[in-house]
Amino acid sequence: MTSPPSSKRVLLIGWDAADWNIINPLMDEGRMPHLDSLVTAGVMGNLATLYPELSPMLWTSIATGKRPWKHGVYGFTEPMPGGGGIRPVTSLSRKTKAVWNILSQNGRKCNVVCWWPSHPAEPINGAMVSNHYQRAHRPLDQPWPLQPGTVHPKRLEKNLADLRLHPQDLTAEHILPFVPEAGKIDQEKDHRLETIARIFCDCTTIHRATVALMHHEPWDFTAVYFDAIDHFSHAFMQYHPPRPDWVLKSDYELYNQVVRSGYIYHDMMLGRLLAEAGEETTVILISDHGFHCDHRRPRRIPMEPAGPAVQHRHYGILAIKGPGIRKDEIIHGAGLLDICPTILTLFGLPVGDDMDGVPLLGLFETPPSVSRLPSWDRVSGDCGMHPKDRQIQPIENQMMLDRLIDLGYIEKPPDNVRDAVAECVRELDYNLARSYMDAGRHVQAVPILETLSQRWSEESRFGIALVHCLKSLDRISEARNRLEQVIESKKKTALEAEKELKSFLEVRKIESPQELEEEDRKKVTKLRAKAGVNLASLDLLMGSLLAAEDRPSEAMAHLRRAEKRGHETVGLYLHMGETLLAMGKTTEAEASYRRVLEFDPDNAQGRLGLARVCLARKRSREAVEHALTAIGLEYQLPMAHYVLGVGLHRMGRIPEAVQALRMAVAQNPNFPQAYQRLAYIHQHRLKDEEQAEGFKREARQSSERLKRLRSGDVDPNSTETIDPAYAAEHGSTVPDSSAGGKQADSLPGLGETVLVVSGLPRSGTSLMMQMLEAGGFPVLTDGKRRPDTGNPQGYFELEKVKTIARDNSWLSVAKGKAVKIVAPLPAYLAPRIPYRVIVMERDLKEIIRSQSRMIEYTGKPDSETACGRVEEVMRRQMSDLKRRLASFGIPALYVNYRQSVLEPDTVAKQVNAFLDDACDPAAMASVVRPDLYRERAAVL
Repeated sequence: MTSPPSSKRVLLIGWDAADWNIINPLMDEGRMPHLDSLVTAGVMGNLATLYPELSPMLWTSIATGKRPWKHGVYGFTEPMPGGGGIRPVTSLSRKTKAVWNILSQNGRKCNVVCWWPSHPAEPINGAMVSNHYQRAHRPLDQPWPLQPGTVHPKRLEKNLADLRLHPQDLTAEHILPFVPEAGKIDQEKDHRLETIARIFCDCTTIHRATVALMHHEPWDFTAVYFDAIDHFSHAFMQYHPPRPDWVLKSDYELYNQVVRSGYIYHDMMLGRLLAEAGEETTVILISDHGFHCDHRRPRRIPMEPAGPAVQHRHYGILAIKGPGIRKDEIIHGAGLLDICPTILTLFGLPVGDDMDGVPLLGLFETPPSVSRLPSWDRVSGDCGMHPKDRQIQPIENQMMLDRLIDLGYIEKPPDNVRDAVAECVRELDYNLARSYMDAGRHVQAVPILETLSQRWSEESRFGIALVHCLKSLDRISEARNRLEQVIESKKKTALEAEKELKSFLEVRKIESPQELEEEDRKKVTKLRAKAGVNLASLDLLMGSLLAAEDRPSEAMAHLRRAEKRGHETVGLYLHMGETLLAMGKTTEAEASYRRVLEFDPDNAQGRLGLARVCLARKRSREAVEHALTAIGLEYQLPMAHYVLGVGLHRMGRIPEAVQALRMAVAQNPNFPQAYQRLAYIHQHRLKDEEQAEGFKREARQSSERLKRLRSGDVDPNSTETIDPAYAAEHGSTVPDSSAGGKQADSLPGLGETVLVVSGLPRSGTSLMMQMLEAGGFPVLTDGKRRPDTGNPQGYFELEKVKTIARDNSWLSVAKGKAVKIVAPLPAYLAPRIPYRVIVMERDLKEIIRSQSRMIEYTGKPDSETACGRVEEVMRRQMSDLKRRLASFGIPALYVNYRQSVLEPDTVAKQVNAFLDDACDPAAMASVVRPDLYRERAAVL
């Protein structure tokens, strides 16, 4: 195969939550002609989403080709640096290059408009307008300035600001297509027209900015994200035809055209974008997930932060046209992670081995060759990303900030702020765990969920997720114990909530919650949700565990009871099918899987279940057809490839069988049955003993890996559970850039320099400050933190350091002195001041034990150490500190704590040389007390 010329231009359009189930009827009616023309001139298909189905995570995965734990965006909000509150998620959480960074680095001009999240705008090669651009946050008669960081480059700010549309600019003509009977609405009581106006203005503003940039700015790649369909759907999908029986007829008659009109308006905007792009541009239209518009519309939304995601459908849309793209065809098996690699392939650029997606080669009339490299993150050059010292890692930063608060290095914020931040981090952690589960990395999810379920025991969702995790690892007895704990905790929480609800209503002496104010009504709703116990879902979960324990009859009893309690769901019938199949009751299993497809015709697991039933009943041709359908719906489904391979083997189609089985083990290296089948085919059909022995060896090794994974006897950071690129990224360190001796002669004098003593808490920073003071070097400390059991020689701290994230102006008075600033606080050093830094390094296990002992002195539990995540985060923080010092050219001396205690004379001389002979080394060494070295790691 030869590679075609790289694409001249690519236009990527994102319609959040767009769904073919709504689009197809509108295209048939001729109401979406521009999308119809795109589909006719190119290819279309489903685009499988990821879990959890939360838009900031999904759109970042689209832009990077990576799952959330690699890109760093875990939810809608994030803690503010310094722990002072929470804020909407920003682009600073993303820790890997997006497609526009890679293209910028390779000389391509890029426009990026309102991608989520993209604030603050990145300084890419081209123009970026952040997702804070479109929203009107003040009345029309007041100034409406753009937030700082909204537009890059700044020269475009004024013109783009003038393109924004304010809801108060709208007339009836704008609203009537959405609500023809708008004149009947009492807007003093019903504010839904305001919602429509806001959504309309937001998407129109985004459209105007995109068209202007495409028209006036040079570009090779333009990406624009519209969130309006998602907002229209969440607010008005219940009124979309046909009317559910739980929706008021009067509301339905007013609002049944809103969603439909929203799609039609998007098609109008699409027409303008297509005209601006021209025929030679490759156009890609996608959505991150779909939206239930039929009988699967949920009547109630779960009372949890990401509850509205229950309205999402697993498949979004994909439509692509352009030079060299096939015409009027359907593509199968595409997923969100494939978009970034496909765009790189269109431009003739390599795909990163650390990307989780693959190029969609089936799009092309002549499939191109694909080049690869280990990771674009390792390719140097100006890519337009924010600098490393500006990026944040919300969960880890907050975890370590809390640790610094407990250790006394940072002031505690007000309780309400800390509670809000804690809940924010809780949800980010939960989303991260669910992302691990979605990728089959249950080993990584378990410790996160264990911590969440212990700290937030009243939130049964954490415990239930943990049960699912343990079940997936075949740790069934643990899963049963956890489920029993969840049930007991849920009963207790329900009883307490019922009592609180009763008391709440009695005190107010009301008969109906409708008599309450809005805030009190919300509280009643939450209490009622807590007071309820979903026995059917617990039966379902217990049934799945009993099935995993090879107790299928007992399992079916629980599953049947869940069905009788009205829990007729896709999940229930999937479990029934699995259990009945294990019992050998293939006829009943087939009926269960067909029930799944009655609920959801596009359910890949339902199709896979039918394929397995057909395989068990020797109906190989049907098994192959169902397996192919499942793969077409969801390509990353190793069991479907395995069933396909077995079916093809039985049909005598050996080369195709081998190809399918190889794909199964490529997607899941821990798949002994697939290796065994490959070994059998090579030995008995292909007569290739060498290959057969290789597959037998792989089968044995994968069986051993599975045993270790399921027993938990695997380091969560090992390459058995994390890909090599991730392990390299999170296990790497930056080489020491120590500066010492007379190298400092060319540096600013010590009188103009702030000497920072840094390192992780309990790494020996206090010892170094004590040595400096004894050696005659001025130290900046206020003495407010008194010596104690944890540090009998004193802390040598300055209270102002605790608030350095908010105020670092005091650093100017620290010139000529040493000040202790523990990691990660040097990130907040004031610019334009010369620094030298002494970094204390100590064995991380020693540090963790010392910190834990110190926290115990305060009477607080050290839950973070128990969950095993602290060491990894500390290693990364030290790596970030070294990288930051090196990138800013700050002279640094790295001092080993063990050597400081055991060889103080040697270390004192090194420090003295680093400080231009400004100290008395003998006096420095004399104050070191080896007896205080209480937490020692074994020396090998």
